Amino acid sequence: MTINEKYETEKEQLKAFETFFIQYYPRIKGFINNLLQDVKEAEDISQDIFLYLWNNKTTLQHLDNREGYLFRIAKNAVYRHVERLVLFEKYQLNVSSENTRSQYYEIEEEINAQELEVLLSIAIEKMPPQRKRIFQMSRKKGMNNEEIANELHISKRTVENHLTQALKDIRKIISLLILIIH
Repeated sequence: MTINEKYETEKEQLKAFETFFIQYYPRIKGFINNLLQDVKEAEDISQDIFLYLWNNKTTLQHLDNREGYLFRIAKNAVYRHVERLVLFEKYQLNVSSENTRSQYYEIEEEINAQELEVLLSIAIEKMPPQRKRIFQMSRKKGMNNEEIANELHISKRTVENHLTQALKDIRKIISLLILIIH
């Protein structure tokens, strides 16, 4: 292969990848942003995905379903990102707490628990601020409905409605994400 032929091949690869990028980057970024509700993280993850694809561009040439492959990479990238956030949060809680528990689970049980925590975190992050706050006061702080109502200066019934809707939101998002992940 001459230098000119190599230059033309690289030029063609660059043009093909540029077209691929222009076609799919906004969709991938939108998909990721819809899951994370964070434009900056969606941009960063999307750019990382396309950098990975550029570095492995020969793989793309042999794929029958590039779109499916791309969205699978995006889904896995979001999953890893959220998992890292959850693990980092757990690490921070363990470091600040003197009472760390050590429990041993079977490997499969641990993986299932981590997946559920990731899905739960995504569901909670997508809640409206008031609902999210009430849910966290109830589940993380262990406050009862009356205590939450008094602290937020709202009715006990409003708290109950928010908690009911929060649980519906969680079930809905987890069921959707389970379809995506598995």
